[in-house]
Amino acid sequence: MKKQRFNQSVRARAATLLIAVLMFPAVFAQAPSGAASAAKEPSLPYIVKTSDSVIKVSRDILIKSLAWQEVAKFNQLKNANVIFPGQTLAIPLRFLKFSPANGKVISAQGDVTLQDVAMQTGAAITDGSKIKTGLNSSAVIELADGSRVKILPGSLAEIVTSRDYAMRDASQSGSTNWFSGLMRLTEGALEAIASKTAKRATPLQVETATSLIGVRGTEFRVAIGETAGKTSRAEVLEGRVRADNPAQASGADLPMGTGAVVNPLEKEVKVAALLPAPDLSGVPSEVLKPLGSWPMPTLAGASAYAVQIASDAQFDKIVRDLKVIGNSGGTANLASLPDGNWFARVRGIDAVGLQGFNSVKLIAVKNGPVPVTEWRVTNSALRAVNGLTILDWTGQLADGQPLPGGNYTAILAGNAALTQSPQTLQAAAGQSSVVLGDLKPGVYFIRLQSAAGLSSQTYRFELSGNWAQTVFDQLFALQAIN
Repeated sequence: MKKQRFNQSVRARAATLLIAVLMFPAVFAQAPSGAASAAKEPSLPYIVKTSDSVIKVSRDILIKSLAWQEVAKFNQLKNANVIFPGQTLAIPLRFLKFSPANGKVISAQGDVTLQDVAMQTGAAITDGSKIKTGLNSSAVIELADGSRVKILPGSLAEIVTSRDYAMRDASQSGSTNWFSGLMRLTEGALEAIASKTAKRATPLQVETATSLIGVRGTEFRVAIGETAGKTSRAEVLEGRVRADNPAQASGADLPMGTGAVVNPLEKEVKVAALLPAPDLSGVPSEVLKPLGSWPMPTLAGASAYAVQIASDAQFDKIVRDLKVIGNSGGTANLASLPDGNWFARVRGIDAVGLQGFNSVKLIAVKNGPVPVTEWRVTNSALRAVNGLTILDWTGQLADGQPLPGGNYTAILAGNAALTQSPQTLQAAAGQSSVVLGDLKPGVYFIRLQSAAGLSSQTYRFELSGNWAQTVFDQLFALQAIN
């Protein structure tokens, strides 16, 4: 049993260190040519000067003098007590002294906390800092190396390490700081632009429960928990990323324009091309309330769309992060946005959940005419199937004629105004049926709309406490509200 645990630990560690080897060959290139062990873990080069001795080097740069024996072994020195001026030694990071490298908060929009206290702009970001964003809230932090990280709505992230290692530069006239940073994403998603100029002792890394992402000079996205099994996903918009699956001791390089879903139960990390940016030229630039529906474009290969709304063009202050199901006829519900001009960012989502390149459009949200109820539901039923609630209905036009077929959209919310936690759901193509998802017992409100823009009344329905447990059907489920 002990041997098995040891082997698992070695495999997981090897997957982690592979990032540094592949991403940062310069860090290891300074090691002596005979030091095969120098490529086994992150290290920094130290150039011995005339006044150096083993005792002085150990005192000045190592966390403890006894670590020198391990450094000598790491460099395969023939005599651990002898070093020479001009000699380059590879010093593993675990033996090097370091200093804290603090980042800072750039912006906080809405319900954002740092260490469970409301986050303030300019606050320091240190080892152990935990950042949590609530619904319709977001934050931007800047790490000590200049990298910027956006924490998206409904996310929890932690700064695990943020450190500087000071090492003598090649001229031997001064020292250079080498940065090492690791973030852990427990919930939600983040977007990052890693600094291209900073010297790194290790790649800037983002860790989730199922993956480890290592980057440098890269714009990328990481998310966790969006699919069953706590899989993670990574998408690369610029540069190159290494995505590792420690549970399977596997991984893959992700060039610009690609992504991968990391599943702890699957060995292979499959690299796929990201969907191109959708064309928003045909999408309206005005969104009229109270309906607040904003139609999605059509993009080949997309099964859904990610929609982000922000008050600034840089999307530092994201106030909505929505998912619209379906590739045709789907709409984003923006009814809860205050009147004004907003920046909207849309990207397609492929069949495995990877999100593609962005398109941005400036939209105006404002009050419009009260929508006319052009048809009503004449019969309705709810079904619970495999834990999911499904709504079926038949309808009738205002003049009494049968409701024509077509693609329908459902707006589901927790209040009659459809502003409380709204979801936009796409009905099955050509059918009067829509999957409402894994709904808990409670009261819900819904409005239906056809692809032609014909809107129904707003309806109320209630799920009992034993819904989907002993009760699986409900007839005449929808009750009109006035």
